[in-house]
Amino acid sequence: IDYINWGGFPLRFSFTKESDIKRYLEQTYEGILDKDIITDRSKVNRQNFERVATYIMANAGKEFSSKNIENYFIHQNADTLDKKTIYRYLDKMEKACLIDRVKRFNIVGKQAMSYIEKQYAVDTGFRMINTNLVNFEDTFFLENIIYNELKARDYEVFTGKTYKGEIDFVAINGRKKCFIQVAYYLAGKETIEREFGAFKPISDASPKYVFSLDRFDYSRDGIAHINIVDFLLGKKDINLS
Repeated sequence: IDYINWGGFPLRFSFTKESDIKRYLEQTYEGILDKDIITDRSKVNRQNFERVATYIMANAGKEFSSKNIENYFIHQNADTLDKKTIYRYLDKMEKACLIDRVKRFNIVGKQAMSYIEKQYAVDTGFRMINTNLVNFEDTFFLENIIYNELKARDYEVFTGKTYKGEIDFVAINGRKKCFIQVAYYLAGKETIEREFGAFKPISDASPKYVFSLDRFDYSRDGIAHINIVDFLLGKKDINLS
């Protein structure tokens, strides 16, 4: 839970009090803004940028739309931002290693596509200090953790889509790959059918996994179930083919 809340920056483990951890992360975040993003030459409005960053962190893992950010600014009675400025801010966030931007993988054509589908926080600690929100029932938050772990293990990671809906992740290493769905708990038949059924349109024989916090092994129909904590601790791993 500590890791999920406050992320994995090495120096933050030097602190035991949550208030000290939060202060360290805030100082680290502010340092990145001052050094890499909001410089004299950048022409970045700090208040607008921080609003965009907060929105992106709070909605990490959700399908991206610049229109949603424009509407968010209207709701906040803030300045109007055009699409070009929004994407410029996102580029700066990515270059400063605040977020990763994830492309879609064409499951039928078996190739990466050029456009961005989602963003994830590079460290969940940055998400925490930007939103003060950790909701373990929020599958998108768990997706962020799994995404970061896959990247840490040197996988290329994409999102996918079929006619039935979204495939959370396509993890690739060289010519090998696997497909991953992430859930909070597989509570009830409907949830189980939804998560495992997401793979039905995929004829590709590559391994398929459902991740959740359940301890019971729900593996079925050739699809493996993995407990998220076991995966993070290295007790369980994925295979690619």
